[in-house]
Amino acid sequence: MALTACKSCKHQVDTSAKTCPNCGVANPGVTFGQQFAGVAILLVIIAVVVSMCSGDDDEKKTAAPPKIDDATCMKSLSCWGDRHLVSASVYCKDHVEKLGKFSARWTDGTFETKFSHFRWANEAQGIVTFIGDKIEFQNGFGAFQKHIYECDFNPTTNAILDVRARPGQL
Repeated sequence: MALTACKSCKHQVDTSAKTCPNCGVANPGVTFGQQFAGVAILLVIIAVVVSMCSGDDDEKKTAAPPKIDDATCMKSLSCWGDRHLVSASVYCKDHVEKLGKFSARWTDGTFETKFSHFRWANEAQGIVTFIGDKIEFQNGFGAFQKHIYECDFNPTTNAILDVRARPGQL
């Protein structure tokens, strides 16, 4: 049992005491210097972690891939499809929903795209068919059935050329 002077009344108390039996102050064995040292150590650890996690700005600038222009990107299905996946999800969504006879509900997550696949509809014109299965259409009995849907999308004009759906799942 180690004794120390209370930080308030200077009465001898155990270092692990929660309150001083003489004056009732909380943590009588802990001095301001000890509290300050603990906070200072914590701040140093946080600063070291932040500095290790953040890289040099010059490294980030040199590590970034070069921007590919549209003409070059249009020659590659993966580049062209990936570049316009989000815009196709936005523009095609309402057209796909209208294919349902009764009602439709999307089964995708908040940050998930509506389309999981794509293929060329017309490579020369850059038209892509985006394909997904994240919707369920309600039938006449009230039950929901999964469907595969396709949207022919022209990314240069954001035009919907055709939309199709059929029962199934990818």
